[in-house]
Amino acid sequence: MYYGSIITVLSSDKNKVTEIAEKLGKLHETAKTKIYYRKKGEYIRSILLTSEYPERIIDLAEALSLSSTAVLYIPETLTWMDGELALLIDSLNTPNKIVISNLEEGKIKNILGSLSTFTKFDLYNDISDLSETKAEDKGVIYIDRVFTVKGVGTVVTGFSFTNVEAHEKLVALPYNKEVEIKSIQVLDEDQKSVSTGVRVGFALKNVKEEEIEDLLYLVKPNIKVGKEIEGQINNYKWSTINQGQNHIIVKGHGVAVNIKIDKERAKVISPIPIPIVDNRISVLNVNVKQGKPRVAGYINL
Repeated sequence: MYYGSIITVLSSDKNKVTEIAEKLGKLHETAKTKIYYRKKGEYIRSILLTSEYPERIIDLAEALSLSSTAVLYIPETLTWMDGELALLIDSLNTPNKIVISNLEEGKIKNILGSLSTFTKFDLYNDISDLSETKAEDKGVIYIDRVFTVKGVGTVVTGFSFTNVEAHEKLVALPYNKEVEIKSIQVLDEDQKSVSTGVRVGFALKNVKEEEIEDLLYLVKPNIKVGKEIEGQINNYKWSTINQGQNHIIVKGHGVAVNIKIDKERAKVISPIPIPIVDNRISVLNVNVKQGKPRVAGYINL
């Protein structure tokens, strides 16, 4: 059974992002988020990168929210973008952090030291490979495409964050509709089951594309979902979380929500039900002036 890990490469230097990704895998998919793969036995590493940063931050935040490892390249000459990228990693509490830089270790620690999740990270001048890790089971499958294949039926693609078997029944969000997995493919090969951290394709049974055309997730029946989330708000001192509309990042998808703030508490009101599978939700304010971080903070649940 295939298992894997997902890695996002981040940098203010677009050329460096591609250079690092090419060292870690081979380009396989060229959508708005490029996916590089490296396969070793049943282990599959997926490396994600986006090409529209800094113009767009939500695509990058969505990719990073799927990842258990962030690879951050910090150049010798710093800009506001380097700070924003570090804030993004911190706000999503990405478990494994790798920093690539020619700067001295002491300077790197001064740059990142004020961010609570950067108390531990690996620092390299260059990188050629990474050790195998396995994505955590969250009971959810992130979905990015829904389409129809002649002779097969409705097919969805995404990343698995749970073990899934053929003929298993899952709940489709935001529809709260039960669907059955008819068949599973990984790298164009049929599989009876798949584990976490893997790019997957599922054929679904007895459901039409138009019934789930805006599908975001498939989740296990026991996973908690909701339209309202409450927690402790943490606003970065360089940024602003406004009362009202902001974006939150939830397992691969950016969702425009309303946030009500009362001192250190925040209530998130979402237009759609979302899976509550992480203990921290990143908050973005994409309407700030350029040069000010769009990563506003995070909410601890």
